[in-house]
Amino acid sequence: MMSRRLPPGSPEPSPDPRNFDGGWRHDSELVFQNTRDMFGHKLPYNEAGRKVINRRVMSLKNDTPFINASGKCIPMGQPWQMDLNMPWRVFQSKDRFDILFEEYHGYIQILMDPSKAPAGAAAYMGTSLGHWDGDTLVVETKGFKDDLWLDVDGTPASKNAKLTQRIRKVKAGDRWYLEDIFTLDDPTYYTSPWSWARDYAWHPDLTFFAEYNCELQTGANGGLTPNLVPEPKD
Repeated sequence: MMSRRLPPGSPEPSPDPRNFDGGWRHDSELVFQNTRDMFGHKLPYNEAGRKVINRRVMSLKNDTPFINASGKCIPMGQPWQMDLNMPWRVFQSKDRFDILFEEYHGYIQILMDPSKAPAGAAAYMGTSLGHWDGDTLVVETKGFKDDLWLDVDGTPASKNAKLTQRIRKVKAGDRWYLEDIFTLDDPTYYTSPWSWARDYAWHPDLTFFAEYNCELQTGANGGLTPNLVPEPKD
């Protein structure tokens, strides 16, 4: 655990278990590649999924990494965005959650009213609809504009995947955190749905973001890091 201590006298979050408003940060070690689910089982790749992840890992070993959302500074999808060890801020209202991230200018919108969802248009972050199951926020996301990398090494998800998150606010000792259980249902690359878990520590001290320039941070020239190469589409 790579926990970052809060400054003395930091405010606590709302005691309401359904109120996530405020600042959070992924304080665990960065997972470069998901190889097992939350129960310790190997990921249920089908032949297509195994081909994609092996090709992506080999491209990194050969120092010819493939172009991906991170390299192009476009939205990278919930899993990878939420794995980064940078702060993010929840703005919560009755009908929606707006989640802003310091890194990559990330933005996730969770709509609690399905009638407000945009019709038909795919998006890099998909369309996320939420509802409460007791004090757990259930978020179902689909309608992705492009295939996703779930992590740095490129664990794949297709644009036809369905991503479900079950998020609850927990206090353990003097530590508040959000527990988030992700489930990916993606027959394009896997033989069955699989799940993984992350937690995000309360960080009201990090709600004032530092400026982040994506292109400068990635070393891009003309919007693209020079050593990236196109990924085959077969």
